[in-house]
Amino acid sequence: MKALRGLVLDIPRQQSVVRDPSDDSMRLLLLKEEVKDGSLPTMSEERRAEIGVDALERTTHDLVLSYDYFNAEQVLRRLLPEGCDVPGSFETVGHIAHLNLRDEVLEHKHVIGRVLLDKNPRLKTVVNKVGSIESEFRVPTWELLAGDTSLETEVRQHGIPFKLDFGEVYWNSRLEAEHKRLIEQIQPGEILCDAMCGIGPFAVPAAKAGRRVYANDLNPSCARYTRVNCVGNKVKNLVKCYNMCAREFIRKLLQPGKVEDTGETTVGTDGKRRAVQWAATGEDADGEPPSGAVFDHVTMNLPATAIEFLDVFKGAFDRETWAGHQLPVIHVYTFKRAMETVEDVVRRGEGHLGAAIANPTVHEVRDVAPNKIMLCLSFRITPDAAFPPEDGTKGKEAKRAKTGD
Repeated sequence: MKALRGLVLDIPRQQSVVRDPSDDSMRLLLLKEEVKDGSLPTMSEERRAEIGVDALERTTHDLVLSYDYFNAEQVLRRLLPEGCDVPGSFETVGHIAHLNLRDEVLEHKHVIGRVLLDKNPRLKTVVNKVGSIESEFRVPTWELLAGDTSLETEVRQHGIPFKLDFGEVYWNSRLEAEHKRLIEQIQPGEILCDAMCGIGPFAVPAAKAGRRVYANDLNPSCARYTRVNCVGNKVKNLVKCYNMCAREFIRKLLQPGKVEDTGETTVGTDGKRRAVQWAATGEDADGEPPSGAVFDHVTMNLPATAIEFLDVFKGAFDRETWAGHQLPVIHVYTFKRAMETVEDVVRRGEGHLGAAIANPTVHEVRDVAPNKIMLCLSFRITPDAAFPPEDGTKGKEAKRAKTGD
């Protein structure tokens, strides 16, 4: 065989030795097409003598490469008009492939869907994004191109299964590393307030790690699937999930009140030991968040608008409820344009909070488009921003005004 190097047929995924269709006991060594006439023009006399080529029985063999042989991109390049943009890659969510086809290939969309389905055995459904995202819940509209009409599927992140309906909720598989990064910041005994929880990619893994979570989403399908995923991952007792506006959810939690001590204690980052307080309510879909809740982290993952919700924290904390508790770290996701600096993002956050942000950290999550980056702005809210002015301060100001000082 070494003497035939350069002459043997070399095609990906195709064996060079095959059965002789006319004699099952014989094998054929397939040579390149240029030697099909038996002349072996590239072989010297010395090489012909070395391998005894004149003693070999030469024959012809028809090699048929069918549809099954070619991958999706190769098939589509043959089927679509020359110059068409062939989708060489696509993203998947469970058994669903989702595309964002250009206008020039839309007339061939069902052919594209059928080929992708044929060539990817794991897929059951191929859909294409239609129009821009205009729904209240930021969920794209999908058009079925091929396969099963059901968009309910299952995905996994770090070994944790999540069920979802891709037609009803937002899901982005590219945020897996960010979910892990943030969850690792939540220490044992700490409580997470996930104000825009989606189907639970922060809430469920945090609970799997033993953390308690107040979760919420405006989209009723997201709240429902968060509960489903809590049950499926056996953390229902650690997650209280609600379905309401994030601003109202946070406002309700921060109202004066008192929730029960769990009997557990934890040591905060300030070094002080405190009781872990946890509400015993809120497991049903219509439950109200508890007033007087305390928590250690807040996640707000709606990059397009989440930063605008920071105003809900200004002066909303009750001094008596939070006495002895460290104020929470807020993690708010937003976008940064190319012309903006990190300082611009922090100033934008301060503008919506209505107060200064001390010691912020800004983490780049991912590029979402040319000149557009998704960021996570994290900071611990300060007492000046969290608490309303004390009554004594108001009294002094009124007295100064009266006396003219």
